[in-house]
Amino acid sequence: MSRPTPAQSSRGRSFGAVVPDEFEDWTPPTSSRADPAPPRRARPRPGSASTTPMWGRIAESQIEEVAQQAAERRAARYAARQSFLGRHRVSAPRKPQAFDALQEVGRGTKVTAIVAVMVALAAVVLFALPWLKVQRVEVEGAPVVPRQQLLAEVGTPRGQSTLLLDSSAMTRSLLAQPWVRSATVRVRWPDTVIISVTPLPPALIYQSGSSQQLLAATGATLGAIALLPSRPLPLLVDHRGLAPAQPGSVLLPSRLTGALVDLARVFPATYGVAVSRYVVTSIGALEIESNAGWTADLGLALTSSQIASIGPKLEELRALAAQVNLKSSGIKDIYLEDGSQAVVSY
Repeated sequence: MSRPTPAQSSRGRSFGAVVPDEFEDWTPPTSSRADPAPPRRARPRPGSASTTPMWGRIAESQIEEVAQQAAERRAARYAARQSFLGRHRVSAPRKPQAFDALQEVGRGTKVTAIVAVMVALAAVVLFALPWLKVQRVEVEGAPVVPRQQLLAEVGTPRGQSTLLLDSSAMTRSLLAQPWVRSATVRVRWPDTVIISVTPLPPALIYQSGSSQQLLAATGATLGAIALLPSRPLPLLVDHRGLAPAQPGSVLLPSRLTGALVDLARVFPATYGVAVSRYVVTSIGALEIESNAGWTADLGLALTSSQIASIGPKLEELRALAAQVNLKSSGIKDIYLEDGSQAVVSY
């Protein structure tokens, strides 16, 4: 078989391709707008969105339906991811319940709460300010004790807030001292505390050894004698050899001191003689020395029961004064240790 000549070659042998002659003249069919749309699957029921995409042209009447199906598929995929990660929330996070409760509170209540918070903050700021703390303490009057002891008795206020200072409690603390007659504690803003104190008047001169001190009626010492009292005071000499007492401390029971002060006042009118001095012996016995020269021994007079027995003993001395002239210089000692009878020594 001889090779065909170029003039004899067929159209199907162009470019070296072998194409049947019956397909040489084939052309693709032209599309037309009037052609019907390809069939589509039915819309899946809600909750069971199909994940298989739909191919082909979408009619304009089905665009909304297809968009809804796409949204359902996205929601299903998101829910599957959240379930796999252990999260079941498929919406935006909700506000805490506290915010919901706050929204339900009335406007007046909110305003009141805000005002209360602002007042509390202002109070904290005021208490912390240094110019509202005690920086100076002034003492007025004639305190018996030293300044440091006085501040210790009242409760040292230095450094405390003047807004929190309890001046009433400080005043009561001062009035509880045995040497104080009257006292007040007040605040002078912004940083000064003023302590005013007045001691009790002296009622007795207490002598131990060569030192003499003034005693109040409560038995508390008022310090050494700086000036002589304006009126004569009875003298009590203590031979017990006690250690020197600090100002403000109690040297004698208040009941005994008060009794001795009253006795010195009524002794001349009752017994016709005056009290020269009182003596407390080394064993604690009480003696009365009169200006007539005799001494009355009342026995021990330190405990409550011993002090209570002084009254009956003085009644026995009054009975003796009705029988014996106590102004006589011949009497040396009167023993009243036994309250039932008095013994006179000449």
